[in-house]
Amino acid sequence: MVYAIISDIHANIDALEVVINDIEKIKPDRRICLGDIVGYCAAPAECIALVENFDVVLLGNHDYAINNRDIIEKFNFHARIAIEWTMAQLSDAAKQTLSRLPYLNREADLSFVHATPREPERWGYITNLDDALDSFHHFETRTCFIGHTHYPIIVSNNGEVIADKKYSWREETRYLVNVGSVGQPRDGDYRACYVVYDSDAGTLEYVRLKYDVENAQKRMRKARFPEFLVNRLKEGH
Repeated sequence: MVYAIISDIHANIDALEVVINDIEKIKPDRRICLGDIVGYCAAPAECIALVENFDVVLLGNHDYAINNRDIIEKFNFHARIAIEWTMAQLSDAAKQTLSRLPYLNREADLSFVHATPREPERWGYITNLDDALDSFHHFETRTCFIGHTHYPIIVSNNGEVIADKKYSWREETRYLVNVGSVGQPRDGDYRACYVVYDSDAGTLEYVRLKYDVENAQKRMRKARFPEFLVNRLKEGH
């Protein structure tokens, strides 16, 4: 079965449209979104509408914040500005759509979650090898796909850190896979990122796609977003 897996769109419709067009060419069996549809960029409603047809859509912390203001105090200054703006833009129906999203999905030997398999509702971050290795104690499937840090990387339960664009699963090995970000990559590459995983062949590929980042920035400036958020979009940080 072929999976197209995306995460961390962050209201960047220019990036999302390019990614979805590419996914349609692949014709995967399953389309999965790991959450954070909104936040940071200026087209939240449009992005919510585009991913509603995915097979699985999970809840991210920015999505959660739309209906749960208590979490906003944990956001940094710029993230708070963006999420407050987003709240004012979304219809009640769009907010209800986000409120119904689940934290976690499991199917076959795969797990999908936005932040971490350990207490996904706490929105923890996996930022080092120790965090990654601890995560293997908190999911039972062979592979777990995550987002949240916007950084594409694979970690095996043997402690191997894999940065290959294309990779083949090894026998008797489990994997934690960060699929990167569609709308706001932070690995120094501004291009939209998503994953194609073939469970039958045991192969994974990171797909990077150019999009009209200047138009995305134009939308943000029109909405009077902080220049820090506008600039980081092209910097990939």
